[in-house]
Amino acid sequence: MFTDAHNRLWPLILAAGALLISSAPRAESVLPVETWQTDNGANVLFYATDSLPMVDARVIFDAGSARDPEGKGGTASLTASLLEEGTTERDAKAIADGFARVGAEFSASANLESTAVRLRSLTEDDWLWPAVELMAEVVAHPAFRDGDIQRERKRQLRAIQSRQQSAQAVASDALRKAAFGDHPYAHPTQGTRESVEAIEPDDVRAFHDRHFVADNATVVIVGDLDRQAAERLADTLTAALPTGSAPPALPEVPPLNESETRRIDFPSEQSTVLIALDGIPRKHEDYLPLYVGNHVLGGSGFASRLMSELREKRGLAYSTYSYLMPLRAGGRLVMGIQTRNDQVDTALSLMTEELSGFIENGPTDEELADSQANIVGGFPMRLNSNSKITEQIGALSFLDLPLDYFDDYTDRVEAVDDGDIRQAFDQHVDPERRVVVIVGPEAKEAEANGESD
Repeated sequence: MFTDAHNRLWPLILAAGALLISSAPRAESVLPVETWQTDNGANVLFYATDSLPMVDARVIFDAGSARDPEGKGGTASLTASLLEEGTTERDAKAIADGFARVGAEFSASANLESTAVRLRSLTEDDWLWPAVELMAEVVAHPAFRDGDIQRERKRQLRAIQSRQQSAQAVASDALRKAAFGDHPYAHPTQGTRESVEAIEPDDVRAFHDRHFVADNATVVIVGDLDRQAAERLADTLTAALPTGSAPPALPEVPPLNESETRRIDFPSEQSTVLIALDGIPRKHEDYLPLYVGNHVLGGSGFASRLMSELREKRGLAYSTYSYLMPLRAGGRLVMGIQTRNDQVDTALSLMTEELSGFIENGPTDEELADSQANIVGGFPMRLNSNSKITEQIGALSFLDLPLDYFDDYTDRVEAVDDGDIRQAFDQHVDPERRVVVIVGPEAKEAEANGESD
């Protein structure tokens, strides 16, 4: 929606506040994670499980699209996709065959803020260690051959072209640019046609050399291993990485100074409307009141106020929603709806009205209680596999949240009251300062009538 397929980072960010935690007092940490550093400076987080003879390992780099070189958006995404295309020792087929031979699953992808390289393997020595060694080779010694780069660049350009056939994707990309302006968060993770065509092979190699270094790496290991095996795994994955250094912190996201509406002509039966308002960084102390409040406003599906007022009572849309986009350097609150072309103005007015009323009055006691119960009751689905546990731990580390964050989480959710929510929304969300993107077939006519800012 607002980012490429939510950029995979938004389930992690939202799930960072949603692990399986009992409300009863606990003598031990909910998530007892062991931590250490490798000799060359990579951070390691290890959580031992014994439910299955498997291990999930992930190396996370601060190397998302926010780190793309200026004017060359899509470099991070292109670099990640090329990791599977060959190393200095073997080609793409040999890499694929190597992982398949030991039954391992491997993938690499970039999102807005990070690049993650993932491995899932059985823990039996004959299966695990060949997979780990191959992953280490792929991460540290990609070949980045000119022919592979050109081929993957064409594939990425086709994917960008394909996104232009989706009104939702067009709206998401346009809103991201309008909401973040000149900030590194602004451009699509895959880049634009112009930016990807500007990427040269040396840009990919330089991006890898700068960002795929130990001091910029976090290794997360979850599975049926003991500490000694986990140390060996982390060392193997990072030994060939240069020490390097982490990139500097990104600039803070500036607040929206005024309202703006952008209309984009698109041949569709419905119009897609997205609204971005000011938000907060993930570590902000008001995150939890905003999260619980947004659950009431538009984050809980059919139970949300937006869905009740705009779909059930007025039939304006099949789906309407809101979500927080809390990043490390700032954030936005996003509202969205797809509605009939002749109902855009009505829907937009009602969404604004509902937001303003929510800021002023907050949730009802019943809405708040239902949302708190829903958040707490939904925890089991957030922690039902090693892979999801790996995501949670990786999110905590990347977002610089304390590893004991979950220990009293349900107590803190249940302690949020309507005053906390009203205060947080009143302080951080201003309906008069927003960016609106409307994608639909009436756009050209609207612009001709002077309705576009």
